[in-house]
Amino acid sequence: MKKNSLIVSGFVCGLMLVASRGGCRAVDKPGQKPLEIPPGILVDRVPENADLLFVSMRYILQDLACLNSNYVVKEEFLNDPACLERIYNADAEVLASPRQLYSLDLETGETHQLTNLECDFSSSKPVDDIRIMAAGACADTDGDGMISSNDESEIYLVDLKAKQISCLTCGLELRAMNNPDFSPLNQLIMFSAQKADKFHNYLFTLDLTQNLTQITTSETYMDFDCSWSEDGTKVVFNRLPAPFFGVPSGIWLMDADGTNQVQITDGGPNPGNEEPLGPYSVGVDVDPDLSPDNSQIVFSRLKTGRQNEPFGVYELIMLDLSTKETTILDSSYANMIPEWKERGIVFIRQIGSMGSTMERKQSIYFYQAGKFRNLEPDYDIFPIGSNGASWME
Repeated sequence: MKKNSLIVSGFVCGLMLVASRGGCRAVDKPGQKPLEIPPGILVDRVPENADLLFVSMRYILQDLACLNSNYVVKEEFLNDPACLERIYNADAEVLASPRQLYSLDLETGETHQLTNLECDFSSSKPVDDIRIMAAGACADTDGDGMISSNDESEIYLVDLKAKQISCLTCGLELRAMNNPDFSPLNQLIMFSAQKADKFHNYLFTLDLTQNLTQITTSETYMDFDCSWSEDGTKVVFNRLPAPFFGVPSGIWLMDADGTNQVQITDGGPNPGNEEPLGPYSVGVDVDPDLSPDNSQIVFSRLKTGRQNEPFGVYELIMLDLSTKETTILDSSYANMIPEWKERGIVFIRQIGSMGSTMERKQSIYFYQAGKFRNLEPDYDIFPIGSNGASWME
């Protein structure tokens, strides 16, 4: 997570280079040096044809360290020491370069890099066509000399027209902020966070003038992964019961003001009695989102950590709220952070490999009418592919 400032009309990512499954190839003429990306906010507004916002570090494939003498991306760039140094820091625990904001046209695949700031963004949501709510880090809070996912995350408002970025949560004495969502109808951000003096996540709302309201108060549960309904009347979220991180979390639904809380799921099974995958128990239900008509929920469930390694299998599941019947859309990969709008469901898919690191994939997928589509087939090598995506509408 990072930050900065400046101007420029717009930068089309992929103008020079495209990463492909057989390595990478040049779209433009070999021997042509790639354009340097200026620092700051690069556009005056989100392009009119944009369907999605996403965060990515794909610009790294235009860095000279990742190109050969003909300015073509090195075939095994993740195994090249100079390029790898631009992607991972020395101990490989965090990314060495910040993730930035991009837009994507679903029909043409055209992407535009919107920012080149000293902020490492983890997610973004549109406020309108000139303002973006983004979560990430813009300061070196751990003192290691770089801005990364190890630094404290805040929620920011990026104003493309004014070329300004302002911190909405700075000074509110909150930490461990999680997956904020913006409701255009309510003009409110809903997010999970801890109070500075307590290890316990609650849900809060925040308006664009920094008025903060605590929505959940339970001491029995910790609350995460909240999403607004499209009409702004409901919130679906992930609720972790005590003992915290010892049992799977479930999906809950409530009214926008925090009342009428109803448990929808209590997590899935762990038939193999597996150890947790990282901090997450097998069976954990995460990242819920409501269908546009509020009749269904889509979410991810950790099925196993013993397949699709090192990511594990997070099933993509649809649940009917009236019948409680579930439909598993995918049970082979790690399907994360789904968002369901009228045109379909977008989410991040991670495809594992215990072989070459070049075989590990991470990219935006689109699901509609029983079909999956990879929206980043040319940039899906982990961790170059997107970390999160959201509908512009």
